[in-house]
Amino acid sequence: MNPRTLVLLLAASAAGAQAQDRKADAALSEGNALYRQGDHAGAAAAYQRAGTLAPADLRPTFNLGDALYRQGDPAAAQQQFERSAQESRDPADQARAYHNLGNSHLAQQRPQQAIEAYRQALRRDPSDEDTRYNLAYAQRLLKQQQQQQNKDQQKQEDQENKDQEQQQGQDKKDQDQQQDQEQQQQDQQQQKSGEEGRQEQQQQAQQPQRMSREEAERLLDALDRQERDVQDKVRQKLRVPVRVPIEKDW
Repeated sequence: MNPRTLVLLLAASAAGAQAQDRKADAALSEGNALYRQGDHAGAAAAYQRAGTLAPADLRPTFNLGDALYRQGDPAAAQQQFERSAQESRDPADQARAYHNLGNSHLAQQRPQQAIEAYRQALRRDPSDEDTRYNLAYAQRLLKQQQQQQNKDQQKQEDQENKDQEQQQGQDKKDQDQQQDQEQQQQDQQQQKSGEEGRQEQQQQAQQPQRMSREEAERLLDALDRQERDVQDKVRQKLRVPVRVPIEKDW
């Protein structure tokens, strides 16, 4: 950027000085002298005194903005130029204030606000080539910022998509591992249940089966009948047959 030389409003003319407080004029003159010598901090202090002594005089306000800008405090300078632009009645003073206001915004990397300030300055002084140049510079800077923001946004979106894919992959992996563990636990449980079932069957086979009361009574009755049958057969075998005499036919 080709910064425009910040314009210092000089002390009032002889006629105007008569209407101003001599102390305010003296402070303003002192501030201008210090500014030209490069003592911007001393100049700012003098301009502040002049502004306090003559609150309605906007020259100390504008010049204080210049001094603060030169000290590397564009935010504080911005406030002074905004007041000067809003309260000035002379279009030329307004144009100078808006020009320097645009510079203050540029120094804070705010090209959009700088563009608006330069446009306000050109509305009041269309022939100002410095303002026109700074406007073009601010427009290029804004375009560069927007392009960089788009790149950063795209980069952020790509990274978010990549992180999301990685997270989904990790979730799928964790889910598969969990399913494998559950299946393994289920298989182990089934195997354990099967072994317990086989052991129970073996124990039942080894243990004598218990009869119900009815089954025991039927078995005893069958045994009794069998024993009686056997005894009857034995008695029949032991029995001596009685011979019947044969009658002779005499």
